[in-house]
Amino acid sequence: MINSSSGRIEFRSERKTGRFLDPRNGFELSRSETEVRYHPLTGDTARLCHFTIDRAPPVDFDEAIASTRADCPFCPERVLDVTPRFEADLAPEGRVRRGEAVVFPNLFPYDDYSAITVVSAAHSLSMADMPVRVIVDALGASLDFLRIVDRRVGKGDQLSFPLVTWNFMPPAGGSQIHPHLQVIHTSQPTNGQRRLLAAETAWAEANGRAFAADLSEAERARAERWIGESGGTQWLVPFLPTGMLGDCMALFPGRAAVTDLNEADLVDFATGLRWALAGYAEWGLQSFNLVITGDASGGAADRRWVTASVVPRFYVNPVMRSCDVAYMQLCLDENFAMIYPEETAERLRRHWNPPSQ
Repeated sequence: MINSSSGRIEFRSERKTGRFLDPRNGFELSRSETEVRYHPLTGDTARLCHFTIDRAPPVDFDEAIASTRADCPFCPERVLDVTPRFEADLAPEGRVRRGEAVVFPNLFPYDDYSAITVVSAAHSLSMADMPVRVIVDALGASLDFLRIVDRRVGKGDQLSFPLVTWNFMPPAGGSQIHPHLQVIHTSQPTNGQRRLLAAETAWAEANGRAFAADLSEAERARAERWIGESGGTQWLVPFLPTGMLGDCMALFPGRAAVTDLNEADLVDFATGLRWALAGYAEWGLQSFNLVITGDASGGAADRRWVTASVVPRFYVNPVMRSCDVAYMQLCLDENFAMIYPEETAERLRRHWNPPSQ
């Protein structure tokens, strides 16, 4: 972990140079640069390398969409008959509903309280034109479920960490074409959550402010990775990349836990998410992971802000269905990217606050 007591955010990187006799150039000596970047809070590293593509190879999902429609368990004519129900003391009607969104227990739960939120009545959605109201209702219904669980388990000594995630389409690990969220209420944060929360706690104790607040000021001043705002939500590209083709993140100032988000927060976030996804879609991306996380329920915003991470996903080789996660990320916990975060931010800024909005 980086020393938090300095109160100064440092964006540190190192250049590495590979040397080889290149068969593409008559075996002349060639050099190729790699950059290692350090997370400004945790000290974790990621690499920028293999600059061979800057857009996703095209994949035709039309057949998969059409072939899964007839027996999809999440389509409106089927969802209430084939999905499980909550116990009556948790949700009297068996599910939690809002607009087109339906929340029900996960048949294969990750924790004591684990739910699925069907996002829309439509069997498929496009990243290029994600409906704001549909996303607001899906997130709102998910938060309604998490708040119900909060009230049920009480505030006792055991902390509760609410979490909302989305695996959109097969390259992101989506097991169904029909868009749906995973919603988890757990007393056991994930490894990544626990490491980050420990580092953010140390920063807040040393500096009296949430790391996200200082990060927001530093990135806005530098501008190179700052994307913009959607209402009260702040958007930027992390200095340390997660995805191979450029992730981004949203900050929710003054909101500590996911369950602290209100209706205006959801509208602001869904608007920014629509713009970001349209930007990614422009360079061929059709799939993404979304994680919305924060402090434990009842946490303090001077320690941590709610953040949302958007990571586009794709098949590196569509013919072979080669995914964009391999040994480096999965086994060695080291992410790498093929595009500089600063370029990702520049591209996404072109889609920010369009006149039609």
